[in-house]
Amino acid sequence: MSVCIINDFRSPVKSFWDLSTKMKLMITTGTFLVLWLLMLLSFSNIFKHQLLGVTINGSKVSEKPKDKLLAGLLTADFDEDSCLSRYQSSLYRKSSPYKPSQYLISKLRSYEKL
Repeated sequence: MSVCIINDFRSPVKSFWDLSTKMKLMITTGTFLVLWLLMLLSFSNIFKHQLLGVTINGSKVSEKPKDKLLAGLLTADFDEDSCLSRYQSSLYRKSSPYKPSQYLISKLRSYEKL
């Protein structure tokens, strides 16, 4: 008893060479167009995100002026240059949506007098 194995597997490379020149050109052109469109789409998404970021950041800056006195925690005669590290450290924290209490402000003023 003999077993006959039929090999229907054809190599994609070998079958590509069997195609006519016109068909090869169409496949190559189609592949190139698909890849080009994918690259164009990815670049357009990056460009849109950059424009969106500029628009959002630009509108935030123009809507809300910078609070130099930190909602009343600093006095009007506060000199930024004399204590630059203290002033800049508050810029790295999330600003509170609440106003500071009068008790807190009075305690800060009493400590400043010392």
